[in-house]
Amino acid sequence: MTEQSNEKPVIETRKGKSVWLTLNRPHIKNAMNGEMIAMLVEAFQRLGGDSETRAIVLAANGDAFCSGADLGYMMQMAQQATSNQQSGTTLTSLFRGIAECPKPVVARVHGLCLAGATGLVSASDIIVASNNVKFSLPEVKRGLIPATISPYVVQAMGVQAARRYFITGETFTAEKAYELGMVHELTTPDTLDAKLDGILTELDSCAPDAMAACKKLVRDVSRMDITADETHAEVAARLAAVRGSAEAAEGMMAFMEKRKPRWMA
Repeated sequence: MTEQSNEKPVIETRKGKSVWLTLNRPHIKNAMNGEMIAMLVEAFQRLGGDSETRAIVLAANGDAFCSGADLGYMMQMAQQATSNQQSGTTLTSLFRGIAECPKPVVARVHGLCLAGATGLVSASDIIVASNNVKFSLPEVKRGLIPATISPYVVQAMGVQAARRYFITGETFTAEKAYELGMVHELTTPDTLDAKLDGILTELDSCAPDAMAACKKLVRDVSRMDITADETHAEVAARLAAVRGSAEAAEGMMAFMEKRKPRWMA
């Protein structure tokens, strides 16, 4: 990944059809402060509606992906009741904004991924990690709890693993995260970008509206009762709606004509 000199806590770079959001506080291992959080919330909301963006890559400068929330920022917020509540709400909107962003979000993880950073990763759709990454949920060691990230981390690693790692705050390896299903692709540091490029190439070949619909489908179906008649009626209705779309017509026609669909142009 190319290093860039910029004082902004988040650098936004367009690379082909993808936009990279690069955390840029490397001197403190990209700890999240109020400005960084606000920039990420705004960027995911804006890029989610941008027709020129096919995917969003969440990356970081320096030797760590992210060490979580800046403790100085956290202590400052804790001393002000109104700000304390607002900062929690803003953090929640960040993780929810990633999970519900219509665009695929790919996390490029290296070095350290601690505390709130595991929320960034768990809310993302595809996680590519270097095999030297160290993960941790150390909030309990600071007298805190991983509350705002919990809906995404529990879903990503599973309830049984969350019971252990939330309570112990211990460090676990990238291999363990991969074993738990929290990480999709595990690679060496020198092949991290090649693996990421391969995934972005796959995303470039996929229909944008269909990808957005797939993201919502996974979120919704994971909460449905699969034995209920309403569930089966709902998924059938979604297929019918998408199958009648212009995007689906173009995709099926392109396949039959053995050509690339227009969204790959």
